[in-house]
Amino acid sequence: MNKIGLTGGICAGKTFVLNLLKELGCYTLRADDIAKNIIFSGNSKISQEIIKVFGPDIYDDKQGLKKEEFTKILFEDAEKRNFINNIVHPLVTAERNKIYEDLNITKAFHFFIYESALLVEAGIYKDFDKIILVYTTHEEQLKRLMARDGIKKEEAEARIKAQFPISEKLKVAHYTIDTSDTFENAKAQTLETFHLMKKDFKVP
Repeated sequence: MNKIGLTGGICAGKTFVLNLLKELGCYTLRADDIAKNIIFSGNSKISQEIIKVFGPDIYDDKQGLKKEEFTKILFEDAEKRNFINNIVHPLVTAERNKIYEDLNITKAFHFFIYESALLVEAGIYKDFDKIILVYTTHEEQLKRLMARDGIKKEEAEARIKAQFPISEKLKVAHYTIDTSDTFENAKAQTLETFHLMKKDFKVP
């Protein structure tokens, strides 16, 4: 089973592309889903470590870790963001590898697509056979982020700047998909990328 990493900036259209690839028969997995399960599950092994660093106000006896406040702090505080990345990334990688190994035995899929916004930042792009980069214009990214999260321009700008610029991610990309235009255009580019992947890996 061929390992493909999918990355791009926040609100670049990664989920749209990932869902299309799933419809085309690829196995898809999101780093965020694994990370959220590790951080926010009721029996999270790292919640006490997070409370020590973020302070007791980040935790509520009824709801556990406060997701919105936690996310806001991550984007605003580089030191705390690095702390979380250092303890969560190894756990996410271990879970990802376990899922891949279990699936690989079944021979049910030709492609294992793993989506992570931090694929390049974390250096884990090296774990994959090929990298897909999904991107859009800065203006479009800003508009989507403000609409999705209901935040002001300044906060949206800060969240975008917290990630590596697209120029850095382009250096490791094998396939690129520009979602700046219509959904139809992005879908066409995704289909073309899928066919290129099949050709590159000699998949019938």
